[in-house]
Amino acid sequence: MGPEPDYSRAALARFIEFVVDKGLVHPATAQGWRVATSKVLEEVPPEGADDVRRIDVEAVFRAFLNRNPGRLSPASVGEYRRRVSRAIEEFVRWVEDPGSYAFRPAGRAPKVEMRSRTPQAASAERAPVQRSARAPAPMAAAGDPGISLEYPLRPDLLAQVVVPRDLTVEEARRMGAFLVTLAVDFRPPVPGG
Repeated sequence: MGPEPDYSRAALARFIEFVVDKGLVHPATAQGWRVATSKVLEEVPPEGADDVRRIDVEAVFRAFLNRNPGRLSPASVGEYRRRVSRAIEEFVRWVEDPGSYAFRPAGRAPKVEMRSRTPQAASAERAPVQRSARAPAPMAAAGDPGISLEYPLRPDLLAQVVVPRDLTVEEARRMGAFLVTLAVDFRPPVPGG
């Protein structure tokens, strides 16, 4: 009989690197797991460090929030909790059967139809989009005109955007200028000043 499986926190960290190296998980997904698990599990009790299956994710997460009050936005809190739980879940599945392990992405939101519209029609059809903190942005399929990209904007935030596959430099500049206006410290230039 071989050695006992290693369910330690260190083995979890190695698993995250492994799935990226082998192309089993998108690097941005793994980066989210890496950041969330390293921060949230930083001060996990010894029994949890030896076997992540013993970690009470909710209790450890509450302790993390108490140690870091106000550090995360409400949306980030949910995302961190989801990432830690998902990383541990995927790691345990892999340890239990590495030969048949395949990452299963979480359920995707319904596909949003992308087509050209006049500005008037687009503004008339606009409605606020609410996305659960548990649901990732849908990835565009190979034949779709858009591609979903993730960008680690901050250590605790993975920004997501859908752009056309044939994005031009002018479109990228316009998008960048638009993003600048969303900044909390944005001050529009004073006309004639």
